[in-house]
Amino acid sequence: MQLRSDLSIPHVVDSNLIPFVDSPTAGVQRRMLDRIGDEVARATTIVKYDPFARFPRHTHGGGEEFVILDGIFSDDLSGDHGPMSYCRHGIGTTHEPWTGEQGAVLLVKLRQMNDRTETPITIIDTEASKEWKKDSDGKRQRLELFSNSNTGEHVWMEKWEEGFDNSEWIVGQGGEEIFVLKGDMSFENIDGSNDENNKHNCKQGFWIRRPNEWVGRKFHVKSEHGCQLFIKSGHLAMKLDEIR
Repeated sequence: MQLRSDLSIPHVVDSNLIPFVDSPTAGVQRRMLDRIGDEVARATTIVKYDPFARFPRHTHGGGEEFVILDGIFSDDLSGDHGPMSYCRHGIGTTHEPWTGEQGAVLLVKLRQMNDRTETPITIIDTEASKEWKKDSDGKRQRLELFSNSNTGEHVWMEKWEEGFDNSEWIVGQGGEEIFVLKGDMSFENIDGSNDENNKHNCKQGFWIRRPNEWVGRKFHVKSEHGCQLFIKSGHLAMKLDEIR
């Protein structure tokens, strides 16, 4: 399966408009954002677990990374994960996931790692973390989640307060992805381009992908009511067929 598989093409997608489709496992459904492959795939997906659903034990040959959007997600590798928790299971990790009475919804990225030397498990409860850093203007906070100097991959969250307004958002080396976890955000390319990839109003559930070819593009970004964002950069330039 090929879905938004050309990483040189930008996308802005409202995931709320994508229907959930059944996975091969009962009680587990998916909204596909991008995908290269079939059941074993490089993929970015929103996965919904019904209450008391279980997924068979499996190994992540290219790693797995996820953020809990709602509910509580559990597995026998890294435990229980509540809303807004970030988890990274490295290349070759094996687990058996399940949910309790709440079920769970996750943003999941599969087979998008290529460094076997990184720490195999990263878990951050972003709701409880004391590591959020506030900008000098007081309207923006940032929480570092993961960084790898070998690959150029960088992962973090941001919180923007109501009325946040900034004209210095620059696409970094290796491209970027943004997922709106809460609230609203809008962006507009400084150069005046006004197609949907360069100017858009986004709400919770929007997914934005900007390719490596857009390095250096500058955007005016703002939030009317405040928001929380999950952001990755650098990874879109990695050669995933050269797993180290």
